Amino acid sequence: MHLVEDASVPDKTFLNAPYLADPTELITPYAFFSIPFGVPYHAVDLTACAGGAEAVRAQSFVRPYALNWDHYDFDFNDVLFPDNKATVTDLGAVPTDIRHPDSVWDTGMGFVKSVVACGAVPLVVGGFDSIPPIVGGGFENETINVLHVDSHLDFREERYGVTRGYSSPIRRLREFPWVQDVVQVGMRGIGSARRGEVEDARAAGNRIVTAWELHERGAQWLLDSLTSPGRWLITVDCDGMDTSIAPGVSAREPGGLTFHEMRTLVAGLARQGKVAGVVFTEYQPGLDIQDITAQTILRLMMNVIGNQRSPKAELPYTGE
Repeated sequence: MHLVEDASVPDKTFLNAPYLADPTELITPYAFFSIPFGVPYHAVDLTACAGGAEAVRAQSFVRPYALNWDHYDFDFNDVLFPDNKATVTDLGAVPTDIRHPDSVWDTGMGFVKSVVACGAVPLVVGGFDSIPPIVGGGFENETINVLHVDSHLDFREERYGVTRGYSSPIRRLREFPWVQDVVQVGMRGIGSARRGEVEDARAAGNRIVTAWELHERGAQWLLDSLTSPGRWLITVDCDGMDTSIAPGVSAREPGGLTFHEMRTLVAGLARQGKVAGVVFTEYQPGLDIQDITAQTILRLMMNVIGNQRSPKAELPYTGE
């Protein structure tokens, strides 16, 4: 058994969007896909988050979304697909062989490069939090910034001898010469970081905003400070969000970002046309409660699509 996830047609596509097997043929401004397997530490890392994208797809067919894609949405004061045109394509899953972690990294990065080369914004649901540098690696021809929402710093050099695992993604992102500013928000409680990693992150130029500072000063304050030139890759470890909106995680910690705060940041950058890509990681459907986490991911992705309009060519929308 090869344990390979291929890019076969999903049973239900994201928001009933058209499906496309070849990312080099994209013509919509957004592309939804999964990178289900990150570089692991333990065997359980390979499967716990692998079904996240399917759960998000399924949620887009549950009321109030099912069959109402042409209805008015007050989050962006328009319909999601104006003029009956689809703005997003579902690319399925990046084909990966979980027996070979390095191939996950290389294949995933190549896939993202194809998406970015077509001018599309990747909307990614990943496995564990080793996915973000795979996505960030696809922007080598553009200077980007990173907005990292997480309960944890994720700036370890290595763990168990693994340098590409889920304790290290922001350090790996910081090593890309095309990554400019890195803003880390939502840190709280105890994680894998030791004092040295915190000092390293700050020395590298990362800006660290704890969850408590954000709650006190407000998401609009943070949004107004994101003035660096270039677009932003928004990478969200779901445990960075409050458990009331993202219970489907293994490291639950009270006090995370609320939906209001998340939406302010995501929609605010989208309205400025500054979202380069969005990545959600560490969502474990088996731990979710009434699909709340899947719905949160869906709504935030819809806010990006609805608030960041693009003149790029679009496909006729196939929803009923």
